[in-house]
Amino acid sequence: MVIDAIRHEDGELLGFAKITRDITERKKAQESLDQAREALFHSQKMDAVGKLTGGVAHDFNNLLMAILGSLELLRKRLPDDPQLLRLLDNAVLGARRGASLTQRMLAFAWWQQLDPKPVDLIGLIQGMRELLERSLGSRAIIETKFPLSLDHVMIDESQIELALLNLCVNASDAMPGGGTIVISTRMEQVGESNGAGLAPGHYVCLSVADSGEGMDEETLARATEPFFTTKGVGKGTGLGLSMVHGMTEQMGGRLTLRSRKGAGTTAELWLPVATASSEVARGPDVLAEEATGSG
Repeated sequence: MVIDAIRHEDGELLGFAKITRDITERKKAQESLDQAREALFHSQKMDAVGKLTGGVAHDFNNLLMAILGSLELLRKRLPDDPQLLRLLDNAVLGARRGASLTQRMLAFAWWQQLDPKPVDLIGLIQGMRELLERSLGSRAIIETKFPLSLDHVMIDESQIELALLNLCVNASDAMPGGGTIVISTRMEQVGESNGAGLAPGHYVCLSVADSGEGMDEETLARATEPFFTTKGVGKGTGLGLSMVHGMTEQMGGRLTLRSRKGAGTTAELWLPVATASSEVARGPDVLAEEATGSG
């Protein structure tokens, strides 16, 4: 709004002229442009980090495989000396931990080959209940909330198990004084325009919610970046959520995080529902192999 005073030649104030311009649409357009630029920058950054991470992990994984192979050959040639075998076992354990770390890095970078197939998600979670309770100990209580029926999802079963365990451990770590972790599932229909950036279709949302410390906006924005962690030195690699993020997107889904400082965190895995076309897409060779039990 612009207001100008109108005066007579002798300076007498005659009144005011007001010009009002509605800049709502221009402001909305500028905000949309800024958001698009930020999203593009974030996408380019994550793509560059993913390529770097994948390349390093791939080469490092090849070196570890050579080390593990050499250690296994060495075991066969060593004398039966308990002290030497203990040292060898420590070396093998370290190499295997390194290999596990590279697998997480490859999953983040989408370099790891996944094997998606129709999976009963409720059955998978119920089958992991004992493992989760043992892994978390008495620090956290696990509650589950499932609908009466749920469509199968098209996922890599072993990777989802690893992702669920990772999310539950993170939730437990966010509750140092103990608390409740709620694991729930629900069916969702996603349309053309959705904030998660998912392709239109049917999805199952697997949710892991805690009552812990929560994250501020800055931490939440960086939570899925590789090697970013708020845990102390030696307590986390910073690859957990980034691995879950990369693996979920590789399967056609999405990881979303909602959190507020002091109000807990909710992690949601949006997983595509398995359809008849999903089975066809896997190819007749894979299906025949499973039917005969060969492999």
